[in-house]
Amino acid sequence: MRNYLPKTISGLILIACISSGMVADGQTINAEYEKFHASDDLYIQSGMAMSPDMQFMAIAGTQSFPLSVFDISNRKVIKQFDVGNWYAGSRVSWSAAGRYLLLQQLFYLDFAKNKDREVNFEIVDAQSGQRVLRLEKYHDVKISPDEKYAVALNGNALEFWNLGSRQKDRTMNIPGNATNSLAMSPDGQYIAVSERPGDDFLNSDPQFRKNKKGRKFTQKYKQVVTVYRAAGFSKVTTINEYYDNIYRLEWSSDGRFIFCLNIPHTKATTAVSGRQNFISVIDGATLEPTRTVFPSNSNFEPDFRMSHNGRLMGVVSWGKFPELRVHDFETGVVLHRFEMGSRLMEGIRKLEFPSDGRVFIEFMPGDKSILATFGNQLLLWNIPQDEQQ
Repeated sequence: MRNYLPKTISGLILIACISSGMVADGQTINAEYEKFHASDDLYIQSGMAMSPDMQFMAIAGTQSFPLSVFDISNRKVIKQFDVGNWYAGSRVSWSAAGRYLLLQQLFYLDFAKNKDREVNFEIVDAQSGQRVLRLEKYHDVKISPDEKYAVALNGNALEFWNLGSRQKDRTMNIPGNATNSLAMSPDGQYIAVSERPGDDFLNSDPQFRKNKKGRKFTQKYKQVVTVYRAAGFSKVTTINEYYDNIYRLEWSSDGRFIFCLNIPHTKATTAVSGRQNFISVIDGATLEPTRTVFPSNSNFEPDFRMSHNGRLMGVVSWGKFPELRVHDFETGVVLHRFEMGSRLMEGIRKLEFPSDGRVFIEFMPGDKSILATFGNQLLLWNIPQDEQQ
């Protein structure tokens, strides 16, 4: 029986635990850290992602500053590309083998609360910096695991853009009512798409047989995730769970999980103050929902990363200031927190500008530390090591 209540309860329990400090006994706040500049540039960084070989960081900037490729081992920027050029910067990600960089336009303000969004995307050659493809006003774009296609969500259509010819090879129509997000399985065989629940799905749900009010609420404020076969685009299943408005789907590189960032509609939120964000976890093998939910109070869409060994989950949140949280992936318990607020006014005279609230993170190789964007600097936080890890 489909039921969104347990997920909501689990999320609220986690939030309550965090708010009241009732988290793991071993939780620590702040610890050893280091701040440094990636280069002499003064721009505030808007996005960051680690290359698949874990040697480089792609770092995007605001106000039309270039995209930098940062060598992790010698701490030097080795390349800069004049791409993107969006005032508020971009989110950045690498293709599976590191051939391309995908940039997604960001905004300072949440410009379309409750509504589907359309933003601009660019795909860049990671070696030359040459722009390969620019797609404007699309809901989501992902690069296929074989790096042959950019798969773009445009309304109820999935477009397959050939990255070699830069031409659109084919279009597949989505039977459902698609919203904002898509994800591809690492083997390229499946595509997950966020949708509004259709009549067929709701009609099959016994909880709505005599609950018209609940059905109307769900139809208006909830979304679902449907998985299709990439070849032929036949439907595999709709995940047996209702989510809030979905703004990001990510299939883990090992194929085990689908991460679903969902944010409640403003008329359906239970928060009395601040913003709720939930990173819900779907089993990528069985395509069943799990009860694992990582909450965040970030004012922006929070960045999140699973550690390389799969045992930890890093989430950007917000207390009084931007905050990094490290969860035990299995239990969801917060193990460690790093508050960035006490350092907001440090270094202004040295032109060390603080974060604008948007923080992006990566677990470093070995999972002993996290690298985070912090204004026009990078912050390396050495995660306290204890028996829970």
